[in-house]
Amino acid sequence: MSKREPWHIVKRSPLHGNGVFAARPIPAGTTVFQYAGRRITPEQADAQPPANPDEPFHTFFFALSSGMVIDGAQRGNDARWINHSCEPNCQAQENEDGTRVYIVTLRDIEAGEELFYDYGLVMDAKITKSVRDQYACYCGADKCRGTMLALPRKKKAKNKGKVKDTAEEKGKGSRKA
Repeated sequence: MSKREPWHIVKRSPLHGNGVFAARPIPAGTTVFQYAGRRITPEQADAQPPANPDEPFHTFFFALSSGMVIDGAQRGNDARWINHSCEPNCQAQENEDGTRVYIVTLRDIEAGEELFYDYGLVMDAKITKSVRDQYACYCGADKCRGTMLALPRKKKAKNKGKVKDTAEEKGKGSRKA
């Protein structure tokens, strides 16, 4: 039995550095690959010098719900080259015990199309403009939030005694961004 062609190739991305591109059409719901790398503690991740001193906020770390971190720079695979987008065509899915991450397509992807997932980076510190700028997003999506960080949802303004008539205004219609 011959091995199938891989789903992806790695090459320079017009968005940022290297990127992962579909080598052939990929159906929605396909597991393209597992995010591989050495398992380390968050403390070990924090103690590591940047892989590229010119880009100190660029890492190949993937935090797991189990508390460990996958370091894709050590024993990693091509999944580490997937770029961020605020409107991704893939998503990262953890297994139940929080020890593995798989990259799965959200929709059909055409051959030659770049693969993206939303990094949704979580910060312990307050998210200031400076922090947002350090993790700037350049995806160019219509609904780009300008950062690779997961931003807290804004609280809804309290209704100050005004009566709302429409379903949309009552929160039953489409949400406004």
